Amino acid sequence: MKKMFILLLPVLLLFSGCIEIVEEITINADQSGTASFYMDLGSLGSLASSLGGNYLKGTMLDSLKKLPEMTAGILKNIKGLSNIVPVTNKKGLYSVSFDFKNSKQLNAALYKLFGVKKKFYEPNYIRVSNHKIRKKNYAPILRLFINKFKDKISDVGLLKSIAYKSVINLPSPAKRCSNKKATFSTDKKTVEYKCTLEELLTSGTNIGNKIKY
Repeated sequence: MKKMFILLLPVLLLFSGCIEIVEEITINADQSGTASFYMDLGSLGSLASSLGGNYLKGTMLDSLKKLPEMTAGILKNIKGLSNIVPVTNKKGLYSVSFDFKNSKQLNAALYKLFGVKKKFYEPNYIRVSNHKIRKKNYAPILRLFINKFKDKISDVGLLKSIAYKSVINLPSPAKRCSNKKATFSTDKKTVEYKCTLEELLTSGTNIGNKIKY
């Protein structure tokens, strides 16, 4: 995920339309599940054309196309992960997904994607237990990465157009959650949280959550 933000942010800041970076986690009744990280950059092609066709060719565009495969390569050495699927298609969808048997494997994957070596005393990003999910607020980590590019941002207003979205799909309806800005689907089996990169940078945005289902 660290590498994802480092590669993506300079390109995302060129867009005026709304773009979402989505983290979606589906939890099964036995606490196994599937995690997906994706973005739809379908407008990238039209942007490149409007800038002269070859503006992004051979540089950031190629890096974006390689990102899913590169991410899958990082994940393949994590014991217990399966069905690791990278996707890059002509419509501009970039994604990687994988299955995990428990939250320990999921956390190993997240630490790997953040480029951080987990120490024994460090907390899990996500903890799944009997009818409970606890997601750590790792907004401060994202802020550190994004702030590295502040000098490249000519129009801070563009950060309003780039969104981070967390989606958690549950095996049964949610009873409650701690994050007051999170929303529920009609059947309460999906909990979503969304904020802009501007909010991540300029406020004490909390992307953590405690969900009881």
